[in-house]
Amino acid sequence: MGSPSTSISDSLADAEWETLAYMLKRMDCGIAGEDPASRKLRARLGMVRMLMSEEITRWNGDGYIELSFLIASFKAIRHIETDFTARGVKKSEFLAFLRLLLYKFNKQKIRVRKPLATQAEFGRMKGVVENEHGII
Repeated sequence: MGSPSTSISDSLADAEWETLAYMLKRMDCGIAGEDPASRKLRARLGMVRMLMSEEITRWNGDGYIELSFLIASFKAIRHIETDFTARGVKKSEFLAFLRLLLYKFNKQKIRVRKPLATQAEFGRMKGVVENEHGII
C-alpha cells in the first residue's frame, strides 16, 4: 500500500518558487533554426522567461499573485502556444512547463493593487486623524 499517486501538475504546485524560477531560466525553449523568425521567437521567449523568473523569484511564499501578472502570464503563454502551432512545433517541454506553471499560478490567491485608490484613501484618513473630526 503506497500513497496515492500525484500528478505532475500537483507535484509542480508543491514545488518552491525558487526552484521553478531556476527551471524556467535553464529549460531549453525547443526552437531550432537560425532564420529570422526563429531568432525573433527565441528572443520573445527569452524575455518572457526572464520576466517571469524574476517575478517569481521575489515571491516569499505568502500564496498571493498579482492579478495583472496572472493575466499577463496567461496572455503570454497563449501567444506562445499560437506561435508554436504556427511554426509546427508539436512537442515542447518548455511549453508544457509554462502550462504547468500557469496551473500553479491559478492555485494562488489573487491580489489586486490599486495604488492611486489606496493613496487617496490614506490621504483622506490622514486628514481625519490630523483634524480630529469624523468617524474613523
